[in-house]
Amino acid sequence: MAYERWLYGDPAVILDRKREMERRRIDRSKEGRAQRAREGLAELFGGHMTIDESEQIEALLLVWYEHEARYRPALSGPRISPSCRGYDPGEVHDDGDDRDAKINQIEAEAVAACIDELHYLQRAAISLHMRNKTGPSVWRNKRVASTIEEAHAKYQEAKQALYPKLKKKNLLK
Repeated sequence: MAYERWLYGDPAVILDRKREMERRRIDRSKEGRAQRAREGLAELFGGHMTIDESEQIEALLLVWYEHEARYRPALSGPRISPSCRGYDPGEVHDDGDDRDAKINQIEAEAVAACIDELHYLQRAAISLHMRNKTGPSVWRNKRVASTIEEAHAKYQEAKQALYPKLKKKNLLK
């Protein structure tokens, strides 16, 4: 039985060559292509967020929380006359503040759609953190965490889970 010449060389070089041949064989297979596709998607939508992206997520969550906090259900009768119910004045008298409010509303609704996809404990961690950030820091939730440090860690995990969803919707710059 004839062995190839390279088999009689340095064992480390031989091992490297065998590993390279095995890697090439796997890369050409169906499983290898699927693995490369998964890695590409993980790199595109997953990965680690930078400090700038973390600050952008904080700003988006603040806009979302303020939008959610403004919601009040209509408990009384209608505030307009039935004869004027369908009237729409348009955007003739809108100024910069009105446009900014509309943009914030659209962003908040997109962030709310991303947050709704999270696990309920992650949603609770985000809500708890934002409530403590915007007001007095006295709110606690035993289901989320028992200590402040643990609650912050749960919030960071929820933010990491939210990151690919926001990136997929192009909410991060």
